Amino acid sequence: MGFDKRVNKLTINKRKDMGLDQHAHLRGHKVNWEKYYSDNEEESKTEHEQVFVWRKHARLQQFMSAMWDKQNKHHKHEGHLKHLGFNADQDAPVYITEEVAKELAEQIQEGYKDYVAEDGFFWGQQFQEESVKEYKEQDIKFLKFCEQAINDKKVVEYWCSW
Repeated sequence: MGFDKRVNKLTINKRKDMGLDQHAHLRGHKVNWEKYYSDNEEESKTEHEQVFVWRKHARLQQFMSAMWDKQNKHHKHEGHLKHLGFNADQDAPVYITEEVAKELAEQIQEGYKDYVAEDGFFWGQQFQEESVKEYKEQDIKFLKFCEQAINDKKVVEYWCSW
């Protein structure tokens, strides 16, 4: 499931729309997607405070894929899409460490200039500059969430599917 900000509608991407879906939350949190996407604001409020969701944020994905590679040096991507890197079929998410949060802060401020998606049609690479602008406020909120979690000795996980 994903929320496509461009058309302001809920999409169930595994069945209808192909593309990059991304989410992050505290380790151990089981996301209740029914509540997250509920039309009842009171019901969805708690999930929205604990879960961050992006749809086709290509540069964030490039960044997280690079972080995943650093955290999983033993893993080799295989197949005809191996150049796209980290995906949901991996055994582990990206863990948001202090180092990752620090670099994320820099990249948010610089528009992820070091993580331009050269490929990845299903990632939305064709409108990645717009996504950086549209998601900047959410990315900053996510960064603050991560920094607070690190201070509280909790672990934030980032997952994706494309």
